[in-house]
Amino acid sequence: MESAEFRKVWLPLGEAVYRVALYILEDTDDASDAVQDLFLKLWNSRDRLDSVQNPKAYAITLIRNLCIDRIRRASKARMVEADENLPAPEEDTILAREKIQRVLNLIEGLPSRQRQLARMRLLDGLEYSEIARRTGVSENNARVLVSIARKTIKTKMEENERP
Repeated sequence: MESAEFRKVWLPLGEAVYRVALYILEDTDDASDAVQDLFLKLWNSRDRLDSVQNPKAYAITLIRNLCIDRIRRASKARMVEADENLPAPEEDTILAREKIQRVLNLIEGLPSRQRQLARMRLLDGLEYSEIARRTGVSENNARVLVSIARKTIKTKMEENERP
């Protein structure tokens, strides 16, 4: 297909394909870009366009497909951008293990009674009544000692996280 014939058959379809692109993309700049991409694609395949029976239907189908591809690419780009802001699953696991190890080390650094009660409550998951029964301290005293241990651990964790 020659340039004059291309201009005569395909370029007059510009307004119709623009309206379709605008309807799908809902953005004037994106619609204009899609129409430009369509004409580039048509021009690059001009040798095969002689066999097209209905140029308007063909152009509308092409612009529809180009618009859908644009939407998919934009959606994937947003997903990739969102994923880049999250740590990789392996990083999450490593960070969680490191944090657990720091907490365990801090528990070991507590005074002996706090350490014993903190292990029973935080690591073994025992109720305060069971801790009191096993250790001989009152239930309220067990709560207070575990609370002090938690505050100490929290304070030291925050100190370690400061630059």
